[in-house]
Formats: sequence, structure tokens, C-alpha cells
Amino acid sequence: MLEQIRNIDNIYDLLAMCSSYILNELDGEKYEFALFNDDDYDQVYDAVQRYCCECRHKGSKSAFEELRDYLISFMGPESTVEKCFAVVKYIDELVEVEVSGSLLGGKHIIKYSSLNEQYDNRVRIIPKMKGTFLENGDLQFRCISGNEYSLFRDRRECACSILDSETVNYMIWDKQHIDDYPTFIYRFDKKSSVVKHFYERRKIVFGIVPFTDKSLKEILDVRYDNRAFYIQNMHMDAEQELKERYKSICSRCEQEDIDFLIFPEMLMTENIISAIQNKEKVLSPKIIVNGSIWKDYMNKSVITDGTGKEIFNYCKKQPYEYEDKNIKYREFLKKEKNRDYTILEIEGLGRVGVGICRDLINEKVKLFHKYMGTDLLIIPACTSSMDLQSSAENLSKEYNCVVVVANTCSALEGEREGDEANRIGFITLPAKNSTDRSNILRRYTRDVCAQECVHRCIGKKFIINFYQTKEYPEGTSYELEEAIF
Repeated sequence: MLEQIRNIDNIYDLLAMCSSYILNELDGEKYEFALFNDDDYDQVYDAVQRYCCECRHKGSKSAFEELRDYLISFMGPESTVEKCFAVVKYIDELVEVEVSGSLLGGKHIIKYSSLNEQYDNRVRIIPKMKGTFLENGDLQFRCISGNEYSLFRDRRECACSILDSETVNYMIWDKQHIDDYPTFIYRFDKKSSVVKHFYERRKIVFGIVPFTDKSLKEILDVRYDNRAFYIQNMHMDAEQELKERYKSICSRCEQEDIDFLIFPEMLMTENIISAIQNKEKVLSPKIIVNGSIWKDYMNKSVITDGTGKEIFNYCKKQPYEYEDKNIKYREFLKKEKNRDYTILEIEGLGRVGVGICRDLINEKVKLFHKYMGTDLLIIPACTSSMDLQSSAENLSKEYNCVVVVANTCSALEGEREGDEANRIGFITLPAKNSTDRSNILRRYTRDVCAQECVHRCIGKKFIINFYQTKEYPEGTSYELEEAIF
């Protein structure tokens, strides 16, 4: 281990190396971290604290060299799990999170997989998000109400390793989780206008667009191969009509103060999204979740800023299945093309995830968002079923995740009756009822807007004021308003 320490030149690689040693040593064995005695390792605490101070005075390189010299002496002649845990514990406790990486061409976005570069095939260090809208809302609630208890119950823990449950500021992923979830994180840097916007924000405004009520058969060229189906392309006339509608909706939103503009699944093409590219800087919307594009056996959602510049994309994991004349057909998604998982980090807001339709009931996808501590999960959908609802409610109730499902009127093709026939999508919020976990569910419907659909699509706005709480029959949560635009 001493030679490994000599070859390390930054604090996160040191954290990864010590974590890797612990995970290797404890593979299949038990260790009670609660029995760790801090008093035995005061010198390690002091050394890490000194490193933090010296970073400000001498710079991180010189400060780390001093820490490394101390650890070479401390670790020799025999390294142990407890020695390594002392290093992990105090780095986690004392070292402030600093995300660095190459910016993606002029967009103020950093793309990274882990904070460490060495040992990243065995251990990944990822920061836990602080100062999210959930935390800011909770602080405001306690300040105004004088209540010593949090607005919500703590989110359930979902550890990515045996070490991960022992850390507060950093997630520590082991090899199994790294292999299961090839993950890329996109993070706006501090100079981004998006970060500045959400730092000053006290609400989140979602614009949800049902987009069209035309039958999918009129829009998409669906092909079959045995019991699989795929989309060949979008009919040219339908694409042109949706492109004009898309352009009109985005223009309308410039006056609507919308943070997230969300379109449904499968009703996008690259040509449609191009309608607003090269546009001048716009104030609203800040981020567009462009439903999804079905192309080359991928069902992909492209997330852009308000001017059409791509931020990141996400590929659907759980194929859609339907039955016709007693034959079951499954969406043909090539697995090798959609292995990656993606998440967006916005300081002042939190972690934002995107899934597509039935991803919301896929246990592996849900587990990923539990591991990541996703604060906001946006689901473009095209489904006549409300089968997604229970998964969304569970994520809100147990993991304090706000879930928004954006559906299309095209999916409402006669499988439901009465009021149910007009129900399109919903939003779920975490809530607390006395000491019990709860959630708020608010559906949105097609209503009278169907009469105007030929001329334009009336969007639905959901506004979460996370500096204002409200007592609902289900419990206490944020104030949630609904409007149209």
C-alpha cells in the first residue's frame, strides 16, 4: 500500500484507494463500523484538517504532498481496515466537495463519472447533493413554523457499498454497482445561467405538453418482425405539423416563466427539435425534455436548453408491450445501445433524472434513482394505462423524489370510460401525515382543450412553491398550483 500512496497525487484518488482496500479486505466478511474509535485516530483527523487549511494557503498540490508524507508514515509497516477507514471517514467529514472536469464546448456543463481517476474500475467517488430544493424548503419550513422536526421524513437509505452507508458527503460505489450502472453525470458549472437561476428560485414550474390527440398510426410508421415492433419513421406530413406546433409552443413559453418544458414519448424527431436551434438566448423555458425520438432501435429522450442546444440524452430501458388479437408484441430496443444511465446536477435544485414511460416500473431503473438520491424524476410517456402511478407514489413517499409523468392525448384510445378517459398524467410530491410517510398525487386531464387541439395544444402548468407549505388531506407538503398556458 505504501507504494500505492506514493503514486497518488490528489485527495479523491486517496479516498478511492483507501475505500478499495477496505472493500477488498471485507469481501464476504463483516465489520462493525460503529465500533470504530475516533480517539485512536486524532492524528489522522488533524492531518486531514491541516490539508484543508493548507489548500487555501499553499494550494492543493503542496497541501496534498504534506498529507501524503504523513500517511506513508502512518500506514507503515502494516495497513489495516481501521487505518484506511480513518482516512475515509475524515476526508468525507472535512473535505469540501469540488467537482472538476472538462467543460462541454461552451455550455458550462461538466460531464463526469466519478471524482477519482485511479481505481475507478473498482471504486467510484460521487458527491452527495447538498442544498437541494428539498433541503431549502425544509429549512424555510422550520424557520417560519418554529418546528424542530423536518417537513418530510428522511429519505430511505439505499447504499452503493458497505462503505456508502457510513459516509455523509460522498457516495462510494463498489465494483458490482459500477458494472451494473455505467453512469454519466452532467453538471452545470457555477457560471451557468441555469445555476444562477435556481439559486434565486423559490419555486419550480413545469410546462407539460400533451402535444397531439391524433392516433399514433397517423403519425408513426410502425413495423413488425415476428412478435417485436419498431418505428420505421414518422410520416412526413405529421412531422411537419408537429414541428410547427413545437415551434409555436416553445415561443409561447418565452412569456410563461417555465423551468422544465416536457413533451410526451415517441412524438419527436431530430428535425422537429431543430425548429428552435440557433435561436437567440431565451429566458423561458430553461430546460426542455424533448419526449423521445424512436430511431435505430433506440427510444431516446434528448434534453436541451431553451435554445435547442443538447445538454444530455437518455435511452429507454424497459420496452413497451401490448397485445393485439391474443398476440403480444414487444418494443424492439437493442440493449447494447442503451446501457448508459444519466443524471443532471443543478446546484440549488438537486439531481434531475429522466426515464421513459415503463422505465418507471423497471426495478433496476428505480434502484438507480434510489442510489443516486434523485430529487426530481421526469417521465415522458405514451400510455393509456395508469400502471406507472404506484411506482411514482412509492418514490415520493419513501425517497422524497418529485415525479412528473407527461403523457399525450394520442394514448387515450378508448380503454377507459367516464372521467378516466380524459386522465393523461400526474405529478407526485413527498408529504408527511403526522409522523407517517405520505405523498400528494395530482392528476391532469384533457378537459375542454380537446376542442382547440386543431389550432394549438394547451399546455398544463404545475407550480411547486417549495418555500410555502400546505395542509392536504394526505398530509403536509409543498404548495402545488395548476394552470394552463
